[in-house]
Amino acid sequence: EAGIQYVGAGENAEQANRPAYITIKGITLAFLAYNDSDVVPPSYEATNDNPGTAFMQIEHMTAAVAEAKTKADVVIVSMHSGYEYVARPNESQTAFAHAAIDAGAELVLGHHPHVVQTMEQYNGKYIFYSLGNFIFDQMESLDTRDGLALKIIFTKAGVKEIFFHQKIIEDN
Repeated sequence: EAGIQYVGAGENAEQANRPAYITIKGITLAFLAYNDSDVVPPSYEATNDNPGTAFMQIEHMTAAVAEAKTKADVVIVSMHSGYEYVARPNESQTAFAHAAIDAGAELVLGHHPHVVQTMEQYNGKYIFYSLGNFIFDQMESLDTRDGLALKIIFTKAGVKEIFFHQKIIEDN
């Protein structure tokens, strides 16, 4: 009702895999979002008959990216994936992110591990496997208090520039 767009969830699988489009200063961005099946219960997956979230199924994602590319200048894929508290991506994250770039995504943004993970430039595009925590109540280590915020400048051709802003959650 408030006009806020959402992505990665819906009344069925088709809606959950549908991109959200935003046009800013003449640049159309398409957003897609996915859950890894090892980080949420299987019952969270949207099916043809049930609401839920889009799961990280490469064939569904690549079709959605290809479709989004026909309507948007830039496609951004989000993935909720990775082993908690591990600073490197796992095989599922890497395979999914590479497939997203190969399908035409400009950028992949990951989250779930609660720590900042490595980033990669793959085929000239950027993958951030986990941005860590931004607001969370895990004060037990510096790793879980650390987060990465990104300011990304886009053109119609893709990413022009990225600014990195490290964030530390303070214990007040």
